[in-house]
Amino acid sequence: MNEMFKRLQEASARLVLYDNMPDVILTEGGIQLNQYVASCSLGGIACNMTHDFCKLFHPYYLNCFTYRDRKMLPEATCNLSLSDPRNVIPEDDQPWLMSSLDNGLSLVVLTGSGMLEKTDGMVAEDLLPGLYDAGGATAGSDGVRVIIHPHDVLPIPFAEGFDVPPGFTASLGVRPRRNKRIGPPHGDCIDNDPFLSSSDFAYRPVVCQQRCLQQHVLEKCHCYDTSLPLPNIDPLDAPTCRTLDFPLECKIAELDTNEQCIETLLKRYKRVRCAKLHRERVLMDRAEMQRCGCRPACKELIYDVSFSMSRWPAPGFEGNAVYDDIFNVQRFRERFKDSETIRRLFNQTGDRTKALQDFARINVYVADPEVGTVHNV
Repeated sequence: MNEMFKRLQEASARLVLYDNMPDVILTEGGIQLNQYVASCSLGGIACNMTHDFCKLFHPYYLNCFTYRDRKMLPEATCNLSLSDPRNVIPEDDQPWLMSSLDNGLSLVVLTGSGMLEKTDGMVAEDLLPGLYDAGGATAGSDGVRVIIHPHDVLPIPFAEGFDVPPGFTASLGVRPRRNKRIGPPHGDCIDNDPFLSSSDFAYRPVVCQQRCLQQHVLEKCHCYDTSLPLPNIDPLDAPTCRTLDFPLECKIAELDTNEQCIETLLKRYKRVRCAKLHRERVLMDRAEMQRCGCRPACKELIYDVSFSMSRWPAPGFEGNAVYDDIFNVQRFRERFKDSETIRRLFNQTGDRTKALQDFARINVYVADPEVGTVHNV
């Protein structure tokens, strides 16, 4: 029992460092764009890595990157505001995109999946500690999470998207569809999120439902879940459900039977457990979800996506060509400067097949350039 508590104590000392870190530190410590995207092109023309991507922070995935084509939004910024006319595209002025796979967006990304392995007595769990949710839909997932969405919406990685495993190429064909619904008094659609007084993003029922779950967590557990968007509250008014207020003596002393240390761990566990249980309860209660008031949007642009996958890269000549493009043409190895991990995994005399096993290729293209409009009564 004492040995078990000691291991839990040591893990929790690392957890408090991770969970209480400001987002800016986690952002700086997370993978950067030039270390994540090995190559990028649109219609065969190289992307502008400085201007074409926005970096967004997510508490689970940490650094996320959004591609926003400058031809569509010439002066777009990462801090989207729908009140800024530069970020609003009139319906009759949408850019025309030719359909075909070779005219789409193609990226080669480093998943990093195999980079966390046992080395010199240190295992992967020592690098980035955190809680493992054995019942979570994304727990233990390998690869890259991809979301195809309009520029003016808030993406929700846990509620939408596709998983691309390492060692594969995924092709996503996009068919845009615009829905228009009749509002009150003849219809029940809405344009604004009932959980917000104002928003820089277009209203979507899926985001509203996520805020509804957050509201229930706040009311029942007196903390908020960092994986859910916030309603109209100040985050400082409530702690995160994963906050660990570990007393100093628990971090620096071996107090295997200290009741205060054990109680702190139990409180944290209870908050996390409470958030999980109430999210599950609300999701299973249809009437409770309906009381959220997350009715359909009066206007929304939806991307219907078809998904196909194949092994990548092919062995032999094509595999060698991919390796040369990533490490010699794109000079990917040099982006990590003096990283010992990179020198070990991507050394010039090493196994090329092993070096490529942590990469994936993602192709996104327009399958149908015509935007269909559906009018719902």
